Amino acid sequence: MGITALKADPIPNQRISTEKIQNIARQCVSSEQHYAWVSVIDDEVVAALCAMVQPQMVYERLMASVVQFYTIEPGEGEKLMRHFLDWRRERKRRIKMVAFTLECGADPRIGKLLERMGLTQTMPVYVEWS
Repeated sequence: MGITALKADPIPNQRISTEKIQNIARQCVSSEQHYAWVSVIDDEVVAALCAMVQPQMVYERLMASVVQFYTIEPGEGEKLMRHFLDWRRERKRRIKMVAFTLECGADPRIGKLLERMGLTQTMPVYVEWS
C-alpha cells in the first residue's frame, strides 16, 4: 500500500525506494514502540496507517511521525485515525507529539479529517528537492 500511495502523488525527480518502504513497514509491524494497523474488508487490505516513534529533536519525550496513511475504501481512514490517536493517547506521558505531513497534492479531505480529530496545522514545512 505504501508504494501505491506514493505513486498516486509522485514527487518530481524522486525515485521510490521499495527496499526502504519495506524496511519501514517491517519496523512498524515488528516493534511495539511503533504503530501499524490495517483495515481489511473481504480478506483485502483496504487501508493502512503506520507511525514511527522516536525522540523529539529538541524537546523531551517522544513523537510519533505518521509515515503511511492510505485508504481505498471510504470511511476506513477515519477508523484507522481514531484507533491510532487512541493508541497514542494511551501513551501520552511518553508520546507528546504527533506529526502528520501531507504532500502538496494530497486529498484535502485528509486535512479536514485531521482537524476533526483534534490535530492542528501549525508548522509550515519548506523543502528543496533536487
